[in-house]
Amino acid sequence: MIRRATALAAVVALAGAAAAGALTASPASAHDYLVDSSPKAGSTQTTPIDRVRLTFDDVVLDLSKTGPGALLQVTGPDGGSRHFETGCPSIRDRDLTVPVALGRAGKYVVTWQIVSADGHVVSDSIQFAYAPPPGTKAAAGASASPCAGAGATAAPAAGAGTAQGTVDSGSVGIVVAIAVAIVVLALIAVLVIVLTRRRVRD
Repeated sequence: MIRRATALAAVVALAGAAAAGALTASPASAHDYLVDSSPKAGSTQTTPIDRVRLTFDDVVLDLSKTGPGALLQVTGPDGGSRHFETGCPSIRDRDLTVPVALGRAGKYVVTWQIVSADGHVVSDSIQFAYAPPPGTKAAAGASASPCAGAGATAAPAAGAGTAQGTVDSGSVGIVVAIAVAIVVLALIAVLVIVLTRRRVRD
């Protein structure tokens, strides 16, 4: 009887700890991530394009009511000082798209920042090369993004690869407290059973 009660208490305690771990870890593991892009990361684009598209594994949230709910910038082969996006990005389900007019041949960096489906801000960047046919008109670009100051938050650094959490620490504390309470109650139950058995024997 005592052994069974002890085993049951151990199972309850482990279940409580596992539940707490799962609940506290799940928000950090659910960030949106890039699954496709046009142009593709690391590719060479040989024809002019009028937009850059990013596709994520889950929906991109648009929480802004006054402007674009995400940031998508395309900088060129001049050290990143010129922007070649010609408008603000648009969100449609899992896609984030921005209009562009590319300049001269070279390496381009696509930098984004979104609010993922789990409510976290995610930012990163990819690169592609541009090698248009001779005689292709090259756009001059601009010294600043046409959407500077808009989007999820301030522009991330290229290649940042960050996921900035918005986890509510108060909620996490409540979950941990509940798990601890379960463990304590299980141990109290075992103690009561042990004492009761001893009194019966006496």
